[in-house]
Amino acid sequence: MTLYSQYTEGASALTSFLKSQELIFNVSDLIIYKSKPYAFLKKISPWYWFTRPMTKFMINFFHNKSLIGVEIGVEYGLNAKTMLAMLSLKKLYLIDPYRDDDASYQEARRYLGSYKDKITFIRKTSEAALDDIPGILDFVYIDGSHEYEAVKTDIELFYPKVKPGGVIGGHDFWAKEIGVCKAVLEFAEKNNIQLHGKQTDWWIVKQ
Repeated sequence: MTLYSQYTEGASALTSFLKSQELIFNVSDLIIYKSKPYAFLKKISPWYWFTRPMTKFMINFFHNKSLIGVEIGVEYGLNAKTMLAMLSLKKLYLIDPYRDDDASYQEARRYLGSYKDKITFIRKTSEAALDDIPGILDFVYIDGSHEYEAVKTDIELFYPKVKPGGVIGGHDFWAKEIGVCKAVLEFAEKNNIQLHGKQTDWWIVKQ
């Protein structure tokens, strides 16, 4: 039985599978929901505990290589800042339309202000933004709309922009977001690609 067919027999089966994996807790939620991490976590690193698993993977995978990447779905810039702090980024394109939410856009610009020479905000949908990104990319991180069709479109549009040896992945691959899981599993199965994941992140290394 294939990976996709095994876990798409029904929403309940997929949910049960995902709940059995290490995909539930992401410490970056401590920032997003304004919870305070335990004191012992703070003693280890100012950034480590708020760095998502795909970024941790890229730290080791790319080493100190100068990177050009994209984040789809920026909101306040919390994940973008950890990537900028932890990776050797030459340029990070930040795609988010910020529909009727100029306050969040301004907050993200303020929050990422110290990296202004390395970032470019693109206030468009991911589909409309595609032509605004020149050349090929080292990585793409998808965390925009979590609806199935939106995730499917983001993967299909941006996978060709990633160079061989690059990484495409995203957030919220867990039982609560069935649309994300279905789109990711479908793409991996259709293209016979190895899928990696930890906690609520997923990623693929393009061959």
